Amino acid sequence: MNKRFHIGLLILAAVILVCVIVAGISAIVCSFSLAVQKYDVKIDGIHQPFTAVLLTDLHDKQYGKDNARLLKKVRAQEPDVIFVVGDMINSDADKAEVDRFCTLLKRLVEIAPVYCSYGNHEQAYIKSTEQDLAPLIAETGALLLDEECVTAEIAGSTVCIGGTMGHLYPFGRTQQQYVQSPEYLLMTRMQASGLPTIVLSHLPDTIIFVQAYNDWNIDLFLSGHTHGGVIRLPYFGGLYAPMQGWCPKYDKGYFSPGKVRLIISAGLSGYDWIPRVFNRPELCVLKIS
Repeated sequence: MNKRFHIGLLILAAVILVCVIVAGISAIVCSFSLAVQKYDVKIDGIHQPFTAVLLTDLHDKQYGKDNARLLKKVRAQEPDVIFVVGDMINSDADKAEVDRFCTLLKRLVEIAPVYCSYGNHEQAYIKSTEQDLAPLIAETGALLLDEECVTAEIAGSTVCIGGTMGHLYPFGRTQQQYVQSPEYLLMTRMQASGLPTIVLSHLPDTIIFVQAYNDWNIDLFLSGHTHGGVIRLPYFGGLYAPMQGWCPKYDKGYFSPGKVRLIISAGLSGYDWIPRVFNRPELCVLKIS
């Protein structure tokens, strides 16, 4: 019995060691290797198909000097439009990191028109430094959508594109306060446009909590923030996502809750000090038709 017990312990220790080694190798690979995640999205009213690249959650990380590898990967997708959906810098970014972000936007604009929205880290940066990022972004040629929407011509199709960081349900506000909020007014304007609608909304939680997705007739939401669950377990999914907590349902991928479609990118960096495991950083390529 003791011999069998000791053999069992050795086998268990060997399995644990192999798992640790494999996870460690995965963490190393996920620290530098970029994946391309592709989605086909059908939207009524799109007359000419187009390709969009979705970027989010870079958090000051670099892929090659001045993000040369990231730019090469984006360029290879031959996008008609690029959506940058927040948390591209950290809340404590220094001037060099902000400058690098602006340089990245300039290079992206050379590839295709760029529409971007804030994430919670950009908002925290602006609040803590009292430095407005909007003028810096405008100088790059990218169009910042901060509780705003625009009508855009993309490869022959006319769409309404908006950006929000607001909660799309009352969230501690009275109904009167809610219907006067910038995000409510934005969604209302977009719905009334009569055009195909795409919303850049860094926090998917603003859509999924209390089934807010049932309240809006928006064609497509594009989000990030979850980091793909940070550590992904085979056949299980993401382990943790900010705001959703452990074992998140909405960690990464294509979802169609209620009346809307939602794509959540796993983003381009780890989560704070926690490395990504079995979860390569990604840029998303959307074939919209």
